[in-house]
Amino acid sequence: MGRSAARKHSGKYNLEQKTPLHHDGARPSVVKKQSTPNYLTGSDDVPAGMTNVKQPGGSLTAAVGDGKTDDTSAIKAIVKHVEGSTNNKVFFPRGEYLVGGDIAISGSVELHGTQSGIAVIKASTPYAIKIHNASPVSSVSLQYLYFDGIRVVFEDQIKGSSSTRDITIESCVFFSSASPTSSNGQNRQLVMMELGNSGVYKNVFLRDSGAYGVASRFRSTLNVWVIGKVCGLELSKLDWLSSKVEPVSHWRDQKKKLEFLKTHYNLKSDQGYFKSCLYDQCDKRMKIAENIFNGSPNTGRHRDHAMYLKGFDNLEVKSNYVRGWPANPSGGIKARNGKNLWLARNYVDDTGILLYSHKNRKRKACLHNGLKNVVIYGNHLVQRTRPGRRESSLSYYEPHSVGKDENIKYSANVFEIVGFSHPTQYTCIWLTNGDPSQHHVYRDNVYYGTSTPVKLQADGGTPSYETKDIDQEIKNLYNYSAYKLDIPPY
Repeated sequence: MGRSAARKHSGKYNLEQKTPLHHDGARPSVVKKQSTPNYLTGSDDVPAGMTNVKQPGGSLTAAVGDGKTDDTSAIKAIVKHVEGSTNNKVFFPRGEYLVGGDIAISGSVELHGTQSGIAVIKASTPYAIKIHNASPVSSVSLQYLYFDGIRVVFEDQIKGSSSTRDITIESCVFFSSASPTSSNGQNRQLVMMELGNSGVYKNVFLRDSGAYGVASRFRSTLNVWVIGKVCGLELSKLDWLSSKVEPVSHWRDQKKKLEFLKTHYNLKSDQGYFKSCLYDQCDKRMKIAENIFNGSPNTGRHRDHAMYLKGFDNLEVKSNYVRGWPANPSGGIKARNGKNLWLARNYVDDTGILLYSHKNRKRKACLHNGLKNVVIYGNHLVQRTRPGRRESSLSYYEPHSVGKDENIKYSANVFEIVGFSHPTQYTCIWLTNGDPSQHHVYRDNVYYGTSTPVKLQADGGTPSYETKDIDQEIKNLYNYSAYKLDIPPY
């Protein structure tokens, strides 16, 4: 396009002047940068078919949402009124809903926060108050709510029945604007136990130095998915969140709201004080995918793994980003005493992946005697501070020599050693006290940027590579790249 042609398109980008034009060809007036909106004030359109907690109608008392009035009784009454009915959707317009007691759910209900603003449910005592089920429930969802010091707990009241099911926690933010007591601060933000067919999607978990603890705990669940979770953020460095994580439109909007929360509540920037992001124990048919476990390196406290997976059966852990846990035995991803595990295409930055067999001292029925049918495929492990150590590598450890492992495969894992010369001199896969005949290591485990197989180390014998390739079916299943993100450091 020539210059004359460019000038004819008024209202479009002018190639010569490098400035958008009005339709009359004049330069636009300078527009001042708009201030950040107050997401807690203003009005919201109430979606059709939902009960507005600020205008519930009938004889129900309205919630105020001013952050000062205790709205516990109003919210409890509204939830009780609609749950289990055909009109069971409750809408929380923007505002702060202060609660001084637990909110129990006894039937099917959906609690929706506004998407255009922010609806905060705020505990009067941080992490001492919870939203929970008081009896077995099904078809319950919490969406677009901001939980300030609130714990969310769903568990079946009848052990082993899984009659509590179809629970959805989606697009919520867990944080605390005030420091809890040391005992309350250790409480988990989200707990799901003895339930089935449930999902946890696109939620954000934040903890600062005054609330060090665990984000989420899952135990004895059946068919639960944890997808798109963000655990730990540096709130002053969020640009990456609005451009690198799918769906982009959702996270672009969430970035603005998180920045507002930081300013409005004067939150500390470092919100990555997690002992662990996810505990999984005795869960079946679980999927953990596309999550960001971004722990702070500044905690100075004992860590217990970004993910601690124990007693699982049929567990898929794929395309997760893990950073901020130390390159020591308490770092990274730990999988212990389970069977049927696929751990694939995860990006693990300066921490490790540990397969672990241990004595079943408490004789839990779900704990397998060792590990069985495990595939470790296509993970990208970065080593920055302690290269060549088992703690920052891919390792197997059996301290008591009592486990019976079966069919463990390691294939297509990439090891990137940063800041050290001669990276190919470092050992990257360690096997301690395992039965070498059951650990199948393939030659496609290589150093980053090379086709050189990594060095192996085994106690009690010399490990060797398999002469054949891993099953084509596994290659086809995970035919994509590891979940690498360029997240700025804390």
